[in-house]
Amino acid sequence: MYRVKEGFIIRKIGGYVMAVPTGTQTSEMHGMIALNETGELLWKLLEKGADADVLANALAEHYEVEKSVALNDVIRFIDMLKEQGALQ
Repeated sequence: MYRVKEGFIIRKIGGYVMAVPTGTQTSEMHGMIALNETGELLWKLLEKGADADVLANALAEHYEVEKSVALNDVIRFIDMLKEQGALQ
């Protein structure tokens, strides 16, 4: 199970969705994280605590793609968030 660390807010800035670190998170992050529509969907599920299977199922259903394709996208997204220090 993955969960977004506390201290992030989602903001729409100039047509983009950004995950913005606040408080103590600002010193641990490399800046804001730009999210596309898919990233925003996954982020919201990660705020509640979700595993890769739940995330892949949500993508597969929402975008009508094969679950294996969705799972590959989820893994890349999770890896990016780990690199950014955004996951617990």
